[in-house]
Amino acid sequence: MTALFHFLFVVLKSYLLALIYAPIVWFLWVLILKARKKYTGFKWSRVFKVYTVVALLLIVFSFTYYGDHGLGDSSRIPLGHGEAILENDQSAYFEPKDKSEQIHVKVFALKGDNLCMAVDSGYKVYNLKTKGVVNFSEGQMYDAFAFSYGLPLSLQLRGFRPQYDEYWNGWRFWLLP
Repeated sequence: MTALFHFLFVVLKSYLLALIYAPIVWFLWVLILKARKKYTGFKWSRVFKVYTVVALLLIVFSFTYYGDHGLGDSSRIPLGHGEAILENDQSAYFEPKDKSEQIHVKVFALKGDNLCMAVDSGYKVYNLKTKGVVNFSEGQMYDAFAFSYGLPLSLQLRGFRPQYDEYWNGWRFWLLP
């Protein structure tokens, strides 16, 4: 049920954002038409069509890799290279692309192409570009590796919710659906 309410919120927010973006798109469209000497005058029906197209494009964008932040109880942070970390019911997990495993993540940090995470069995460093994984059974071993490669130390890893809020708040909250 929360997913339905969140979807309706995304649709409503997209139509409200379209009220801001449609005049900008309309103005640019008129400039292009005037430059090509094809402008035939102002008509409200054309403005409404632009508004509808912009709103629908915003709704579609909200389900793309960079626009999808989860619906309802599920939350999502894109990491890059087609990978994302997800949270559902207060437990974060990472599903590497092209692999059928689900890694339950306690805390994590992203540095460049490396996803550093504390998991149930210790620590992992997953390279998003090469899809390689380095496993550590102890925090001291991970910290030595992290220090030598300039990665976040174990005490610098953070939970999902603060990083989700940091990623999706600010300009993304106000300008994206």
